[in-house]
Amino acid sequence: MERQDASSTGAKFCSQCGRRAQGNFCSGCGHSLNAAADDVSDVVLTIEWRDEIRYEVIASVPEVQQRLSQAAKQVKKGLSGEQVLSLAENLTPGVPMEKLAGIVQPLYASWGVKTGKERSDVVAAPVGEAIVRVLSSLARRGQEVLSVEQHDDGCTVTATLPSDVWALGGKMTVTVRRDERGAQIDAATLIEGQWIDWGKSKRRLELLLSDVRAAA
Repeated sequence: MERQDASSTGAKFCSQCGRRAQGNFCSGCGHSLNAAADDVSDVVLTIEWRDEIRYEVIASVPEVQQRLSQAAKQVKKGLSGEQVLSLAENLTPGVPMEKLAGIVQPLYASWGVKTGKERSDVVAAPVGEAIVRVLSSLARRGQEVLSVEQHDDGCTVTATLPSDVWALGGKMTVTVRRDERGAQIDAATLIEGQWIDWGKSKRRLELLLSDVRAAA
């Protein structure tokens, strides 16, 4: 879609809520519209990123950075699987459970032992907004982004799946693609070195999709 410069049309955009407005104050939120002309490009970018598919562009928007920063502050830390095993050493003196797990898990993984789940859903939101909701959920759950693969209609984010009392660490991949109904989300977990994760993958995927839907 071709973008028109606000200065050429005589229109103003509120730097607070992004609405098109006239006069000195926004009729939507009451914010002053007497912003410098060179701020217009930033306002337009703030409006248009919600339909953007390029991860690097989305991640560079100040509004998005602020949302992710706020989400990261909501992380609730619990016991990791390694910490649980470390505590178990008190019950089994002489057996270094935490170190043993660091050896056994990669060994089992090399034998093809693994577990995981998949979930899909469609959210009624622009693809760029859906990507940010996914990133916000990952940040809120303490999941670090490891890599991003760009597609023609969206992107795939690979993040950590931290260990907890139920299972050791793994990975979560989330693909967000543009859909005629909004955005298609396909998410999957992978925990190598374990046969069973005691419902961890299912719960994590449900939390992700719940977070994305709740942001509407």
